[in-house]
This record gives sequence, structure tokens and C-alpha cells, in this order.
Amino acid sequence: MKKLIQLVVILTSLLGWCIIVSAQTNAQIEKRILGHLENLEKLAYRGGTGDSDGLDKENRLLKRELLKYGQRSSTFRYDFPALVEKMSITTSKDQRLRIFSWDNQEGGTGRLYENVFQYLDKFWKSHTWSYSAGGEGVVCAPFYHQLFQTDLPFGRVYLANSTAICSNALAVQDLSILRIDGNKLNNLKLIRTRSGLTNSVRFEYDFFSVVDHPERPIKLFYYDESTKSFRFPVVVEDKKFINGGRVTDKFITYRFNGKYFVKKR
Repeated sequence: MKKLIQLVVILTSLLGWCIIVSAQTNAQIEKRILGHLENLEKLAYRGGTGDSDGLDKENRLLKRELLKYGQRSSTFRYDFPALVEKMSITTSKDQRLRIFSWDNQEGGTGRLYENVFQYLDKFWKSHTWSYSAGGEGVVCAPFYHQLFQTDLPFGRVYLANSTAICSNALAVQDLSILRIDGNKLNNLKLIRTRSGLTNSVRFEYDFFSVVDHPERPIKLFYYDESTKSFRFPVVVEDKKFINGGRVTDKFITYRFNGKYFVKKR
């Protein structure tokens, strides 16, 4: 009995030590990422006065570290409290999908955001994925700020809401449907529109038509789990809001019909 108690004490101590080491490791990772974000702010340019080579290097390093360390499952359980003022971190309710978004500081009035997706497979192993925000002719790239989840007949899916800032006034909001399939994060074409099946819907609007909304980022997509439906506002032309149009208090609703999300009439 005495030996059993000693063994329990040893195991408990080892577990506590492992937790401390893990927390320290995650805190160190957070500090490295925070350093890159602070460097980006220092190197940022407006009107072509910044260090473009330095920005590119910092963004590559930051993304590489998020992709690398995000594959450690322990990082998924870490909240990264020091980063929340520097980047957008959006997590699903079931804690299986998280998106890191940051301004790469390489845009002008049209902002360019980088995004790294972190997700857990059925064995709770962490994976990461990303895409490039740049490209010829790209004037703005979105950041993610809302994640809805819903259970459909073929499994759980996530509805990721993003906003792209394309000028001081013009903005675009998007809702994309994602699913974790094994160790992959896939887009699902579950939305039926006039043009056919798609994995996302989006709309342009003039930011100043919703500037009085108290929340930031502004939320214009809503999901109702009880009815399996999402909605977003109708936007109309308005001479006062020429950059994308005026957001109204009327809504367009898409409801799941057992197979697809279809527009409610």
C-alpha cells in the first residue's frame, strides 16, 4: 500500500511537471508569434514608405511557426491571451476548429490578412492549413471573426464568417462551409443558388451604413441552429453609400432542406 501511494505521488508530480512544461512551451511559442506581430507593426507602411522585404520575411516566419506549432495538440488547448489584441483568433464551440487571422501590413486602404486554420481530427490530433493572401490584382483579403457549427445528416459542418476591408468604405462579408474529413479541412458545396451549388455566399456593403453597430468586428451573418438556417441583410443602392450599398434591416435567409441550404421564399 505504501509503495502504491508513493507511485501515485510520483505520477502526480510527473503529470504536474508535464503540464508546467507544456504551459511554458506554449507561452514561449506565444512570445515568438507576438514578436513577429510587433515587428510587422514596426515595419508597416502606408503609401509605400515601409520595408516590403522585411514585411514579407516576418509574415513568412509568422505563418511558418503557426503552421508548425499548431500541429501540437497542446497548443489547441492554449488560449494565447497575449495575442488577442494583435490578431483575430476564432474558435468553434466544440473546440475542434480555430482560425488565426492577422493583418500582414502589406496592403493600403485595402487590407490583406493572412489566415492559418488549426483543427482536430477524430483522434484529437491537431493539423494546420493555410492559403496565401497575396496575388496579382488582389486588393483585399479577409479575416475570420465568427465560427458557427451545425450537425447535419452527414456530419458536423462549420460556417466560417469573414470580412474583407477593400477600402475605407467598401467591405465584403462571406460565409463559407467547412468540414473536417480525416486529417483534411474541406470546403463543402452545400449552398444552392441561382448559379448552382457553391460552398460560400458573400455580399458587398458600405461600412459607413453600419458604422453605428456597437460590436467590432461588425456581425452581419447569423445562424439559427434550431431551424438550421443562416441569414444576412439585404443591401440596396443608395446615393449616400456608393461603396457597396446600404445595409437594410431586411434579411435573406437560407435554410437546410435535408440536402442543401436553399433560399427561403
